[in-house]
Amino acid sequence: MKFGFALRRLALTGPGKAPAEVTFTRGLNVIAGPSDSGKSFIAQCLDYALGGGAAPKEIPEAEGYSTVVLEIEAYSDGRIYSLERSLRGGEVLCKTDGQSDRVLAAKHQGGKEDTVSQFLLDLSGLGTKKVRTNEQGKTRPLSFRDIARLVIIDEETVIKEDSPILSGQVIHKTVESGVFRLLLTGTDNSSIVAKEDPKVAKGRQAGKVELLEGLLKATRERLAELGEVSTLAEERDRLTRIEASIQTSLIERNAAQASVAPLQTRRSTAWTALKAVESKLAVLSELQTRFDLLEQQYESDLRRLVAIAEAGVRLDQLKEERCPMCGALAEHQHHDHREAHPAPADVSQACKAEAAKTSKLLQDLQTTRAANASEVEQHQTARATRQAEFDAISAELKALMQQHVDVASKKVDDLRARAETCRKVIEHLERVQELEELLDEANKPKKKQKTDVAGAAVSTAQADPFSREVEALLKSWHFPDLDRVSFSENDQDVVISGRARKSHGKGVRAITRAAFNLALLRLCIEDERPFPNFVLIDSPLLVYEEPDADEASFPQDIKRHFWESVKASFTDAQVIIIENRNQVPDVGTLSKVNVIRFTGNDQGRRGFIPEARGDK
Repeated sequence: MKFGFALRRLALTGPGKAPAEVTFTRGLNVIAGPSDSGKSFIAQCLDYALGGGAAPKEIPEAEGYSTVVLEIEAYSDGRIYSLERSLRGGEVLCKTDGQSDRVLAAKHQGGKEDTVSQFLLDLSGLGTKKVRTNEQGKTRPLSFRDIARLVIIDEETVIKEDSPILSGQVIHKTVESGVFRLLLTGTDNSSIVAKEDPKVAKGRQAGKVELLEGLLKATRERLAELGEVSTLAEERDRLTRIEASIQTSLIERNAAQASVAPLQTRRSTAWTALKAVESKLAVLSELQTRFDLLEQQYESDLRRLVAIAEAGVRLDQLKEERCPMCGALAEHQHHDHREAHPAPADVSQACKAEAAKTSKLLQDLQTTRAANASEVEQHQTARATRQAEFDAISAELKALMQQHVDVASKKVDDLRARAETCRKVIEHLERVQELEELLDEANKPKKKQKTDVAGAAVSTAQADPFSREVEALLKSWHFPDLDRVSFSENDQDVVISGRARKSHGKGVRAITRAAFNLALLRLCIEDERPFPNFVLIDSPLLVYEEPDADEASFPQDIKRHFWESVKASFTDAQVIIIENRNQVPDVGTLSKVNVIRFTGNDQGRRGFIPEARGDK
């Protein structure tokens, strides 16, 4: 079996308390006993360990117990998991050999992996399924709580008149029918594209109208700022005329520019000649400045050389009396320490020769400088001439430009400004027209459109294979006067021999409710559809225990056929029946069945929870 899991052991533990536990096997399991022996408490503990929101009811026998432990075995790989949850609430601790312990959130959260709901859905093959929540096709992830009510049927639910599919809460009807359809067909609602909620659509439409009105008002205000405005057609015609005038004015401006072209050429030539003279003058002026600096240098050198020559003559005339180094008199001087130096007369002669050469260079420089100064003066005269010629041509050109070209250019600029204003007016008029059309469309009453989303209720045709399974089970139980079992689309429940299931007394409703849930289990097994593949039913044979007035004559042999059929039909899955001890047959009929019998007294096992020491 690819999907689902089997319940192996349920236990209550607490400090200093002997564990209260029951074990289960595949196939049929029976928990039998009198009232107040803890049978229904077992069903509550199972549901709680599997993520149920309500903790088990407080009973005196459970005082001191703190934790529910449920062992389950995955059908896919045989791995055993232990789910532990405090009776005070909180999350679920999941343990298994070879893996780290996991804390699973008790409450389902779509998209979250670490929840007990997602863990159980994955084991059941339903981990990625979605269900529809309303008529518009909105969907949400499936929760194990959506499935739990179809596999754990307590003693109160088993006799209800409502459909086994439905909880009786109108707001959940779409989801509950969608879950049943998913189990019957294997197809969920993931592909449905949700239709917009009418209230949301109405609010969105009102917002759209408000937005369009605001945009229209703002556009009209900007249009008013542009001055007097005609109709859209007139403004377009006006723009056409302005653009034609622009073309004519451009031709006139081009002709005016052509008339001054020769003068512009002359001005350009004069400008080039002026810049050439100025460039040559700048070079000559720079040379003249450098010549002046060189002349100053030569004159400085000459003065220095003359001074050195005169000093040499004077030094040569002096008598040497004492050593300039040590101060010794001549007769005491030793000349081995003296260094060779030229005589002052030689130095004086060398300076005079160098001065003669420098004087010659100075004369040459002065000649060159005079020639350069003359050339500078000539270029200054030429520059003044060129500048006057350029200024005269520029004045003439300016006068012609003002008379012809500038007038034509101004006319073109004015026309272009008018054209731009006209384009803005046209743009705003077109925007106003567009917004008015959108606003008219938004204010029109919307016709109701039929949704393409299929109805939420399970149809008779979709449930036909399921109806045949219910019919087969009831036949195997020898249900009286059985004719045909069908499915009512309105009630979302089976119709047995032409009579609605809910119209029977509570006893018959209980046994037919058992047929409903067991048929769903068998259909999923035969078609290999995703499903937890276990079912627990509390008190399906109530018709024999507390019959209504019209159920007193209900055939007794149905009870025997019920046990034989369930025992033989679900050997590969798991069925747990909780029933009063009077309705459970002897060992022969239930041979090889896991039967847990509570006696309610000291003869055998009293109940689910062991009797405390000292209690009688």
